[in-house]
Amino acid sequence: MEFHTLKDVELWQLVANGDQKAFDHIYLFHSKDLYKYGFRFTQDTELIKDVIQDVFIHIWESRNVLFIQKSIKFYLFSAFRRDVIKRVNVACIYESIEDYHFKISWEVSFQEILEQNQISLDSTHRLSRAIDALPLRQKEAIYLRYLQELTYDEISELMGVQIPSIYNLIFKGIKSLKAVLSPSDFTPKVLILFFYFLF
Repeated sequence: MEFHTLKDVELWQLVANGDQKAFDHIYLFHSKDLYKYGFRFTQDTELIKDVIQDVFIHIWESRNVLFIQKSIKFYLFSAFRRDVIKRVNVACIYESIEDYHFKISWEVSFQEILEQNQISLDSTHRLSRAIDALPLRQKEAIYLRYLQELTYDEISELMGVQIPSIYNLIFKGIKSLKAVLSPSDFTPKVLILFFYFLF
């Protein structure tokens, strides 16, 4: 069966009925993104792997009673985010998650966004400074929207922020990044992309 052609509700029904192959598909399809997302909170690879494993174990053990209201991806990111923050806070007793978060590099993720949209930079240092200057929530909102393609509604629920605030976070973050890129860094495709956000 080609699981990737199924809608989430159909795929989840298979898992609820005990289809191990459907469950394996979900794991293989999403675990890499969860692993990358984990690096936004900690560089402890073992902690990240443990949380991913625990999330999927919980899903399999609770499959008969678990009802996924939104997308499977949203459920996974939501469960993973909650658990990884809890564990990082325990591991860093003397630091808040907000303080710890700033130590983690977002540069690779944003570089992926820029490459996907055909933005070529003549100075990675300039980009690094721009990303470092973005507030934590702007970084996360942009990452979830454009790298993970979650909806604004899902990001709002995931981050615990009202939808208008999510729009504002992304608008300000994109505007700040745009300000450091020279006109030569843009292709027509990218100009359309930024036009969409800024007007």
